[in-house]
Amino acid sequence: MRIIILGGGFCGSLIVKNLDRKRNVEVILIDKKEYFEYSPSIWKLLLKPEKHKKYIASYSRFLKNVHMIKTSMLHVTPEFIETEKEKIMFDYLVISTGIEYPISLENQKNIFIIKDGGEVVIDSKKISNANTILIIGGGLIGTEIAGELVTASPKKNIILVHSHDRLLERNREMVSSYATKFLMDRGVRIILGESVIDHQNGTFSTNKKRIIKADVGIWCAGISSNPWFMSGFNSSIFTKKNALKVNNFLQLEGYPNIFVGGDITSIDEEKTAINAMRHGALILSNILRSIQRKRLLIYRSRKAPMIISLGRHNAILSYWLFMIPGPIPSVIKYLLEKIDMKRLK
Repeated sequence: MRIIILGGGFCGSLIVKNLDRKRNVEVILIDKKEYFEYSPSIWKLLLKPEKHKKYIASYSRFLKNVHMIKTSMLHVTPEFIETEKEKIMFDYLVISTGIEYPISLENQKNIFIIKDGGEVVIDSKKISNANTILIIGGGLIGTEIAGELVTASPKKNIILVHSHDRLLERNREMVSSYATKFLMDRGVRIILGESVIDHQNGTFSTNKKRIIKADVGIWCAGISSNPWFMSGFNSSIFTKKNALKVNNFLQLEGYPNIFVGGDITSIDEEKTAINAMRHGALILSNILRSIQRKRLLIYRSRKAPMIISLGRHNAILSYWLFMIPGPIPSVIKYLLEKIDMKRLK
């Protein structure tokens, strides 16, 4: 029995770690990295790149029997995975490759995204040396980055441009208001209802003809699914935004031996680490149940508490009608980070 997992993020790492203990199952993990990375915290590397090792765990450290293939070049079919070196048949496949953060500007010089910790470390020197930093996008990532920069380096000029009429528009208004006041009280210039559409030599232009000068830009304006490696599949499995359609059991529609988890799914819910791990837990159970010919479990989305960081020592805990701001949510988020990393030891 051969099971292949594409992507070792929160969903994939949970699955492979548990399958690593199973006998009579061959497990293969394919990833472009050799380590798991705690992606919700990599924005902290913008000013402290030396902390990168704190947020990674080598796969070899917590996987003893799983075969690891490091590659970014592959082709997926309903029967096999093809890398640049080999073709690998599978009985079950899990796709948990995550999403991308495409920059929609033609001139991308000195514009960075916060997705890969290694790249953030490389870019951190330019961020540290910048006097004026433009954050493009005021969702979760953009707001957290603004909070980090304005509290850890208050002398920098921070500008945040967001295309919606309030920050964190997917959250309740009181959460948006608190985050906005927190940032503005510390000197962040917030521009709402505008989109950055052009960049020329440190001069950014918005759709309302506003001109903004900044040394660097940090792009946080939207996400995109790009399962380019699945070009041979029927187009019906893709949404209009190229997310992968799944059924109630997190199986790829029409392919009962292929499961999909994490941000790349078409499920209408927040793209968070908690949800990715919930996907992983259910996929793990359903693969084992499928092998044993048992009835599969149904995935049900549920609203979970969200913690939004505003620097190292402040955060907002938001859940349904409740909001708790201040240092306590920050401590909770720190402890969750510790717990998640400890589970990979």
